[in-house]
Amino acid sequence: MEEEKETIRCCSDCKTTKTPMWRGGPSGPKSLCNACGIRLRKQRRSELLGIRIIQSHKAYKKINPSPSSHGAVALKKRRSLKEDEQAALCLLLLSCSSVFA
Repeated sequence: MEEEKETIRCCSDCKTTKTPMWRGGPSGPKSLCNACGIRLRKQRRSELLGIRIIQSHKAYKKINPSPSSHGAVALKKRRSLKEDEQAALCLLLLSCSSVFA
């Protein structure tokens, strides 16, 4: 009689043995549980976008690289759009008043 040895998979990150789906990770295909695989994918995606993630006790916080400079650029862009809109409105009003005058 031949004994069948059943291999028990274990997540390489959290060491769980039960998951609805096994995902590929740095240790190879089907080496991460579903939760750790999703977490790894989100972390890789955020690294590509330039967002750092701080990990502390399974809680993740997103930190933008330089929020103050990013906000200043957005504010300048918003101001320039408002100025352009005001200029367009002034031209529109001037052209309408010259037609009706």
